[in-house]
Amino acid sequence: MIRHSLFFLFIFLAVSGFAQKPVDLKKAAEKHYANGRWAEALTALEQYQAVKPGDIGVLTKLGIVHYRLHQPDKARKYLDYLLTQNPQSKDPDLHYYLARTLHGQQEWVRAIAAYKSYLRAAGERHPYRANAADNIRRCLSGMTLRSNDGVALVENLGDRVNTVGDEFAPVPSVNHADRLYFSAAREGCTGGRRNDAGYDDPEAGHWCSDMFISQQSTGGWEPATVLNGLLNTSRFEVAMGFNAIGQVLYYFRGFTLYSGEVLVDTAGRKDEYSLMPPPFVSPMRPEQGDCHAFFFNDSTLIFASRQAGGQGGLDLYVTRLRDSLWTMPQNLGPAVNSPYDETTPFLARDGRTLFFSSNHTGGMGGLDIYKAVFDDKKRAWQTPENLGMPVNSPDDDAFFRLSNDGRTAYFSSDRLDSRGERDLYQVYFKEEQSEQTRVSTPATFASVAALAAAETENRPVYIPALFYDSDRDVLSADNLKAVNEAAALARRFPTATMLVTANTDETGPSKFDLYYGIKRAEMVGKALTDRGVTYNRVVLRSVGSAYPIARNVLDAAPNPVGQKLNRRLEITLALPGESLPTEVLVQRPSVSELMASGAFRAFEEATAGLSYKVEMATTRQILNNDSQAMFGDLMIESQPGAGTYRYTAGLFKQHAAAAQLRKELQAQGFADATVVAYLNGIRIQRAEAVGLMKKWPDLAGYVRG
Repeated sequence: MIRHSLFFLFIFLAVSGFAQKPVDLKKAAEKHYANGRWAEALTALEQYQAVKPGDIGVLTKLGIVHYRLHQPDKARKYLDYLLTQNPQSKDPDLHYYLARTLHGQQEWVRAIAAYKSYLRAAGERHPYRANAADNIRRCLSGMTLRSNDGVALVENLGDRVNTVGDEFAPVPSVNHADRLYFSAAREGCTGGRRNDAGYDDPEAGHWCSDMFISQQSTGGWEPATVLNGLLNTSRFEVAMGFNAIGQVLYYFRGFTLYSGEVLVDTAGRKDEYSLMPPPFVSPMRPEQGDCHAFFFNDSTLIFASRQAGGQGGLDLYVTRLRDSLWTMPQNLGPAVNSPYDETTPFLARDGRTLFFSSNHTGGMGGLDIYKAVFDDKKRAWQTPENLGMPVNSPDDDAFFRLSNDGRTAYFSSDRLDSRGERDLYQVYFKEEQSEQTRVSTPATFASVAALAAAETENRPVYIPALFYDSDRDVLSADNLKAVNEAAALARRFPTATMLVTANTDETGPSKFDLYYGIKRAEMVGKALTDRGVTYNRVVLRSVGSAYPIARNVLDAAPNPVGQKLNRRLEITLALPGESLPTEVLVQRPSVSELMASGAFRAFEEATAGLSYKVEMATTRQILNNDSQAMFGDLMIESQPGAGTYRYTAGLFKQHAAAAQLRKELQAQGFADATVVAYLNGIRIQRAEAVGLMKKWPDLAGYVRG
């Protein structure tokens, strides 16, 4: 039986609470707990505990609910007590939430011990395992991070702005220093409660977000009010920013916070017949999860995205308005981005100082706020600097925005002293932040990078060929250098496809040369994906000994030099139907005119632009059908990790010739033979080909099938 002294924190409960049966109270508590309705769960749990004290599961949930309600001292009373009574407890939730509470209170050493206890208690598939392991590293980082000497004070904006709900995404007014816009999901919001799928759900749902405004006076922040007009609807709305003169508001609207659209509202004359503001058209794809856009000078857009080709998690990308069109988004690179999430960017007025949040393990909490400075001379980002305490905490700190004068800043945080989920906070600096008071030429880091790219875009880039004597040499030190260069180019051109082509000298029947080649290509493909290139961007090809660059036989005798040159793999980048901004070439050794074969040059010319092949079969092992030897231009295609091999034959510029070969292959027993179209060596589907027929009229036959 639990000692009565533990429960001095309880107040007298209403008679109606005792009138309910204990079993009903427990069911209600479990229902509210499962739905994340922490305040309601707490009431029901306390009522049950009053009439049925000592239930270990109920006491554990009481500790967790107090943590969720940002009441760490009360949470520790329960969680510490339970572990004191049963030090060998195997309840992973008990250990995890004690660790989270200690972590939030910056008791780093005790938090690490509690996380380790959790890892010992939790099964391999417990959902918090990865987070707990990362949090141990964050606790170690927290021990070494110092306070920010430039910060005088960090202050909660108070209960006139913050509530027990979720306040986030502060946006200072462009024209009014005492005005702050923000978003909040809290009691009374227009959209009501919705679940993760966006449907109305009063029981299990969470409040939709609306956009709010608050005014600062001599007495502090005035009570926040909802933005007027048709801006707030039954969906989620989030204020994102203003144009340069503060007359246009950009904001997000969606059925969830993860999928929607960016809209534009102007302070100018409204169209009385328009029910919907116009969408903001850019390369950002909020319907696919792109988020947290920051608008700079009406000409630069920075946003977070999980698009393919990034460093991992959410990465930051930049796009510029040039000739009335937005450029292709560019990843800010590994100096800023990490395998974790980078999000909520803010670019200071100097166009070189970027603030953002990241949850990589070099910080002290979930999301920490970082500051990165772009070096114009080096044309690169310096190592981001953690803003330290008291700006950062062991919880999520994000949406950092400097005020116009650079003397203060705003951000949101769910640290344990907040009133609700996330609160808005204000930072007071001892001195104005100079990056917010100066203007640079050119205006942004993106302009500097664009100038650098313009200087070099006409210079071709070379990727060295990978030579081998045996399979052990495929990933030699020299070859890995070439792989690293190729992976860097993949980050530079995130929409390009990487083609890995394996060649061999003549070692026996072509079917073995082909198969050994694709196995070597798989080794290179894995090395590329290990370096952050996503598997769907890599095409592996084996052409066997069909396209040598040097003669294997010279003057009727074996030519060892030529054979060595033909044992190679080549990596290049391509876009279907168009050219890369920078020409990417394979760096091959020069071959004397006497020894040169020229066959591979012919292969490159044949596969440039539109070409066709015929797919014979798809297998999981070697195609052991000697009939394939009757046909020329054999090739195997695959992708990293696919485990399947597509055998093709022929290489044609006209669909009619490929269709004729398909009939011949079917007559030889390859019943499923089909024509495949390629643009610059990349397969295209018939649906894609429809839109390309104007440029490539011969695709009409392929589309008809």
